[in-house]
Amino acid sequence: MRKTGMRILKWIAGILATIIILAVVGCSTVGLPKVSATPETTRPQPDLLEPMGVMDQVRTAEDWTDERAPFWRNMLLSQVYGTIPEPVQAELLSDGVITTDLLDGRATLTAVRLKLTIGAHEFVQDVHFVIPNTPGPHPVILGAGSCPNTMTLPFEGVTVDEGVSYPDYCEMSNPVMSSLAHFIFGRYIETPPLEEIIDHGFAFGAYYPGMVVPDSTITGMEALGSIRQGTMEHGPYAAIGVWSWVASRIMDYVETSDTLDAERVILFGHSRTAKSSLLAGALDERIAGVISHQSGTGGAALQKNNVGESIEEITETFPHWFTPTYALYAGREADMPFDQHALVSLMAPRPLLLGNSARDRWADPRGTFSAARAAGEVYELLGAEPFSARNLNDFQPDATLAFQFRPGTHGITPEDWSPFLEWLDHHFSE
Repeated sequence: MRKTGMRILKWIAGILATIIILAVVGCSTVGLPKVSATPETTRPQPDLLEPMGVMDQVRTAEDWTDERAPFWRNMLLSQVYGTIPEPVQAELLSDGVITTDLLDGRATLTAVRLKLTIGAHEFVQDVHFVIPNTPGPHPVILGAGSCPNTMTLPFEGVTVDEGVSYPDYCEMSNPVMSSLAHFIFGRYIETPPLEEIIDHGFAFGAYYPGMVVPDSTITGMEALGSIRQGTMEHGPYAAIGVWSWVASRIMDYVETSDTLDAERVILFGHSRTAKSSLLAGALDERIAGVISHQSGTGGAALQKNNVGESIEEITETFPHWFTPTYALYAGREADMPFDQHALVSLMAPRPLLLGNSARDRWADPRGTFSAARAAGEVYELLGAEPFSARNLNDFQPDATLAFQFRPGTHGITPEDWSPFLEWLDHHFSE
């Protein structure tokens, strides 16, 4: 009886929250400032290739690979993302077919369960794949969800274990909260257009990294504290860093698959998981490409330009996302010896698409464009074409380092997936 009462109270609270938020969103969306499509004129600092300390000017690909890239990688980990767990190979616990008749017989739905190990701690990680019923192996889009796979792939046979922590808006049995999430962020915030993806020849893999570190200040910090061990090279573990590690452990599995092409794995993430997907691509060269959509602060957006979400705001709201050192730069971004164009550059020369929208100033599209333009010099150094977009509206689907900019706010819409698939076709279709 008491549990029933609590559920009713939670449901009523959800309705009240919905009414308030819908009113705010309905009024504020119209008034949200529109981001100019004109690029910033200021060059991001520090320069990625110029002499630094005892390091000479970067002039060759070897200079970058042997010295400067490791420098930026260590800088970002120690100052932003924390120590990444050791790359202990994922252990396959189960791998089964749920149905071969998904999407009117066009696809097969499979369920994979992995055991991941961090020190003395073991975690279960579920991944569900939708694979075309055509000859493979298939390129695979590996999507990190903010909710369990039951929301990303709402099909019979896709389940979530009891005890898995997730945000309230992921609660499928609460239509108010799930409808609210779809209204604000778009229907594709979790569920991708699977029919189109399959028709383009791509498989889609869904995983929820919150199975390892929950996306919650309280339970997330508890989980991170429980796995902390001894002296850590780049400081304590943080959620975004561990989530990026989860993507690499799933990559371990893909390398053993006969139906998935390990040479054509593309990570996809939005907002918080856009940060972790971009970081995973920067750290793991097995990953062929990344779509990082509206990654914002701590992702591809610059911080030294003081636009969008500040370090103070993001670290106070989500302290579990970053290593504690990052919060020390709150209000003193100008003192940072790095900026996020360094993270973008670590993807070079592999394909990277940075998605943005015109009324998402919080994620700083112009700062992201500037980061891409600076990182383009590294792409050119490593043999890829430089970043050549003339302004934020100049989407080039054949560009290795591409920038996409649409009308609207923070979220994922059909207007996003159309250019995503066009870009994917250029780089990963046979």
